Amino acid sequence: MAKGVAGELNSPRQGVNSPLRSGSPPKQSVSSPSASRRENLPRLGVPSCPHLMQTALPKLRALRPQFFLSSELSQNSHRQSHRWCDCHPTLRAPIVPIGPPRSGKAQPQEEEPMEKTVSRRTFLTGAGAVAAGLAVCGIAGCAPSSSNEPSADSGTWDEESDVLVIGAGGAGLTAAIVAARGGAAVTVLEAASTAGGNTINSSGVIQAAGTEEQKTLAGISDDTPEKHAEYYLQCGEGQLDEELVRFACDQAPSCIEFMKELGIKYEVVYGNGTVPNVDPDVIAPRIHLGGTDENDLVYGQAHVAALLKAAEEVGVTFVYDTAAKQLVQNDQGTITGVVADDKKRYRGKKAVILATCSYDRSEEFARAFNYHMVQTLADGRALTAATNTGDGLRMGMSVGAALEGMGGFIGLSNNIGGTPTLPNMPEVPGIIVNKYGRRFVSESDHYAWVLRMIFAQEDHIAWGVFDSKAAALTGSVVGGVSPMSDDFSKEIEDGTVIVAETIEELASKISVPAANLTTAIDTWNSDMAAGQKDSQFPTRACGLEPIDEPPFYATRSYDYSLGALGGLKINTKAQVLDTNGDPIPHLYAAGQVAGGFMGSYYPGTGTGILSTLAFGRSAGENALAEEEA
Repeated sequence: MAKGVAGELNSPRQGVNSPLRSGSPPKQSVSSPSASRRENLPRLGVPSCPHLMQTALPKLRALRPQFFLSSELSQNSHRQSHRWCDCHPTLRAPIVPIGPPRSGKAQPQEEEPMEKTVSRRTFLTGAGAVAAGLAVCGIAGCAPSSSNEPSADSGTWDEESDVLVIGAGGAGLTAAIVAARGGAAVTVLEAASTAGGNTINSSGVIQAAGTEEQKTLAGISDDTPEKHAEYYLQCGEGQLDEELVRFACDQAPSCIEFMKELGIKYEVVYGNGTVPNVDPDVIAPRIHLGGTDENDLVYGQAHVAALLKAAEEVGVTFVYDTAAKQLVQNDQGTITGVVADDKKRYRGKKAVILATCSYDRSEEFARAFNYHMVQTLADGRALTAATNTGDGLRMGMSVGAALEGMGGFIGLSNNIGGTPTLPNMPEVPGIIVNKYGRRFVSESDHYAWVLRMIFAQEDHIAWGVFDSKAAALTGSVVGGVSPMSDDFSKEIEDGTVIVAETIEELASKISVPAANLTTAIDTWNSDMAAGQKDSQFPTRACGLEPIDEPPFYATRSYDYSLGALGGLKINTKAQVLDTNGDPIPHLYAAGQVAGGFMGSYYPGTGTGILSTLAFGRSAGENALAEEEA
């Protein structure tokens, strides 16, 4: 399901002193809107999305310091673990353990009993990975366990609705709104305690071409959905389903209008860093960033709040703390409902829509498809919803669904030399070198491309190197996805950041050839003196300053996971397809549980939410048109 660090956004919302703050309330359906949105503000999760670390986190702390909480799976036990902040002693809000791994391993965190921290109306996600192992069947992937095998339709149901949506993240909420607005009775099952999924931790931005905002805010009047699609297709390197890509890009402007209707106001349009293998003529500022909403929510929190409010207003029923585990299939092969972990059978008379996100936390899927993710899971660098364990994929596979685009990865490293991922973020001067002390990428290229190049280095080792001028920007700016202490004192003490008075000494401390690192720095400084043009990587566009003021610093450029790419094969109607390419009757999928729209690396900020809106709307519209099974 769409299981992420979410907010107290589900209705009815509870205040700070709510009795639901502690204990484990019984599972229940929720459908009525809150009487007062401002009076019962959500407790905001600490953003794990790297795009937000420098901007959202300070702003959210200033707005609602007492509402900060989040959660993280521990590396080995897959149980809830927390570090407690003291910003508000009565809430004892846990903070996501973040920061580069020490000695390549996640640090153990003091555990609190889950019943003390997890409640139905908090932004905490439930812990626990899938217990059942998976059989790896060559390129076919991970076979469903017996708990995910389809159940026969006995004609007996505990709950019935016209359209049944599995997952209350961005895609599930969108599909539910569209189906309910068309007159369907809609039920959403969500495994976590609240709505939001990965979307609520995102920057809430959408890529779109040809919008009025792109014209007025970015001054771009000649961009088109066709150019947008061409950009994605070139990033996909021949791996993408072109029909899905063109459909999503054609839908993107109307997705912007859909969210504007729900109250989101887009105030900035900006672009990605360069992608070396993409024609510059198809690159343009397309990332639409919304402003603060009426409740002082920003980014993904505002996006989810708008969707959830709309869903409540059209009578969508939500059942939280309830994970779908098996699809129900009749004798004709039609999907008619699900069996959930509460042992109840939920019917979707017209359709079942899977919106469970991907396999971000599944070691089994990672081993089968994604070595990059194997490493981030092993080292504790996954920043996604802790319960995204691939159940939607398993359920789809159990009824013969094909997989598409498996193996891709959304991730980011630190900010050294990179193009800022949100407007008004400072540039961080510096370079990245491999274990041999040599540069290998233009650091300001699109962050996903840079991360791909980092992972391609021998032993996946890369070091960000910078001087005291960059250090003066503070550790939170330099660290990016993993903010550090302002003066790096904590990181210097624990060895995460290495400091030295000379480049030769720094090279010795990080075990790279001093001659190579010195040459890299000298070449860089000569280029900066000669006109701030990088002679090695001409696309370098940010942080164009010499590295010449000691002390000098180095820190590992680790890859942090923001999600897996690839999932169930779908068509533009969001119907799930079997291995023959035929639709599985009455089964739909949207968001990152579906594949084919993105390739081996993330093509740009705002693409994920575009997919939740484009295919969520398609799923809702086409499910609504089905006849009852």
